[in-house]
Amino acid sequence: MPRLPRAKALILAAARDIVERDGAGALTFEELSRVSGVTRGGITYHFPTKDALLQGLLEHDMQQWKESEAACTPSNLPCPKQCELIGFIRSHTSEDESRRRFVAGMLSAAVHQPDLLDGCREEIRQRYLGSDWNDTELRAHVLRLAAVGLFWDEIFQFQSMPPEVRRRFTGLLEQLAREWVPAAGDPEPDTEQDKKRK
Repeated sequence: MPRLPRAKALILAAARDIVERDGAGALTFEELSRVSGVTRGGITYHFPTKDALLQGLLEHDMQQWKESEAACTPSNLPCPKQCELIGFIRSHTSEDESRRRFVAGMLSAAVHQPDLLDGCREEIRQRYLGSDWNDTELRAHVLRLAAVGLFWDEIFQFQSMPPEVRRRFTGLLEQLAREWVPAAGDPEPDTEQDKKRK
């Protein structure tokens, strides 16, 4: 990721701190100027409106998600698809209090301005563009959705599982990723329908 200009990086870091602490509703240019040390004119040079600032925050967060996923992706498995899937699972199930507070702080803005999430929607659309949705891809998607569900369980602090069970659950997701996504040249795992036919 190219390095951001210093003032823009300061603005985004301060804006994220405000959102984490008090939610997106508390993000005003005055408060941002106070926290970041950047003048209001400096802020509006990079982000002319609050919507542009929120969009910039989300874009920066998406880039951090990509970096987190890359850092969580193992490189020692025989199948790149297994590696990618496990990286996805690990990045979505890691317990990150800062991320939890940021996403929780952005929820009201996203609910009131659904178009703020257009960049996220496009990112997800691009990820799955060209998928043929065979049985292996469907199984992988089941695991992705389970990881995303655990992420939202954490965001809302439902704590549906005790910590030890949560660790076992994420371990099971990774185990299933290895079993359900075959390495190149390996046969597809049998579906329940295949087993019934045999």
